Amino acid sequence: MNEQAAYLTDKLNAIITGADTLLPEFLLAIFFLLLITLDLFRSESIKRLLPWLALTGLFSVLALQVLGSYTSVANESFLNLLVSDGLARYGGILFSAAGIFTILMALQHEQLERLKEGKGEFYALLLLLVLGLNLMAKSVNLLMVFLSIETVSIASYILTLTLKQEKRAVEAGLKYILYGALSAGVMLYGMSFFYGFSGTLAYTTEAFALGLLQADGLLVTIAAILVLAGFFFKISAAPFHFWAPDVYQGAPLPVVALFSTGPKMAGILVILRFVGNFSDATAFADVQLLLGVAAIATMVIGNFTALWQKTPRRLLAYSSVSHAGILLMVLLALGTSYTSSLLFYLTVLLFMNFGIFLVLQVSEQRFGVKSLEDFSGIGRMQPFLGVMAILNVLSLTGLPPLAGFMAKLLVFSNVWEAYTLSGNTMLLTLLILGVLLTGVALFYYIKIPYYLFFKRNQSQENLVISPSNKLLLALFALPLLVLFFKPDLLLHWIEQLLTQTL
Repeated sequence: MNEQAAYLTDKLNAIITGADTLLPEFLLAIFFLLLITLDLFRSESIKRLLPWLALTGLFSVLALQVLGSYTSVANESFLNLLVSDGLARYGGILFSAAGIFTILMALQHEQLERLKEGKGEFYALLLLLVLGLNLMAKSVNLLMVFLSIETVSIASYILTLTLKQEKRAVEAGLKYILYGALSAGVMLYGMSFFYGFSGTLAYTTEAFALGLLQADGLLVTIAAILVLAGFFFKISAAPFHFWAPDVYQGAPLPVVALFSTGPKMAGILVILRFVGNFSDATAFADVQLLLGVAAIATMVIGNFTALWQKTPRRLLAYSSVSHAGILLMVLLALGTSYTSSLLFYLTVLLFMNFGIFLVLQVSEQRFGVKSLEDFSGIGRMQPFLGVMAILNVLSLTGLPPLAGFMAKLLVFSNVWEAYTLSGNTMLLTLLILGVLLTGVALFYYIKIPYYLFFKRNQSQENLVISPSNKLLLALFALPLLVLFFKPDLLLHWIEQLLTQTL
């Protein structure tokens, strides 16, 4: 009895000691429960307060994470399940920002604002999704990774079905659930192999790495493929990208913008931690080859499929797939400071994607845009909207003078440096392909400015864009200009944070 009491006391003390690690998540959980509770009331005044309450929660979490990035100097662990290091803290900042941007876009979305039922659930699920993303970035235990990914997935499935009255949304939601269930099962099966190899689920420990070294290399490779399948699904990397076009076509645009950034960023951080365990394993060459092939396939499929798209939503879906390929590519730049370049790229991707999806949301609501041809002449009628579209499109392509150029330049520089250090021809192939496909990307991205400014619009109706939409568009575009001319402002902060990572 004394031994059991001592054991329980030690565990309780460990939980209390590590609770500081989960302060942002506790805060998100409190606001989630508060939103669910308040949504039970029928008062219209309370209903109108729900999005602002969700914003308050996310801003509070963001402030907590930013302050924590300056005051925390060491890793904080919670029962060897979660770790709050520099990587997780910066990821949490990005996820909170993505949640805030999603709510700001939702406040401008006419259908979401007219929702009679499920409005509180919508904002509560956004907080739950951000909570899951935070846990993904902090997880250092395979079971915790699985639970956090499933938290994000369940919230994502329901958010896709927000506009249940639309058949396309229902179809997208069902496909998303089916693909997600399959990838989750495959991933969990692979994790069971790793537990059998090492006897532990804590994949950042020496015991786990030692287990991989002692296991059969082929079996380790197979297990890695199974686990990476689940990760690739979250970042919409080939061949697990099939859900993206349908979900992007059917879900509300604020939700689509969130899907194109939040889960992708969290998934990349999980892969970053996971792949680090294979650097000393005999199967590392096979895992490296797997990542390289996946990066090539994702970039090629994403870019070339986007060329044939007729609707802006599907075009941007395949654009998002191609960016997943670039993110996978930079993970292979071993021996370089690629982590800071990766986080810089993710930050720029956040502003680019929300910017272009807000342009599309305004265009759909005010001008009835459904296909690329429907953009015809809108840039002439609404020069501000046209200029904002061009800024985001050029940044997505990776052209100066915008931050997308600096992000790709940093990534390509890391890959070239890694190639010069290792002589690995896979890295050279990825680099050449990445540069060439940037040219391919220009061909489909340029369609939007082409229709905006070089095609005539027969409509004489002069529609007005709200000041709030203009302000939000400017908010997303400004960092793209600032981070091109002063990328060191962000890179210096990222490098400071990464010194807190083991």
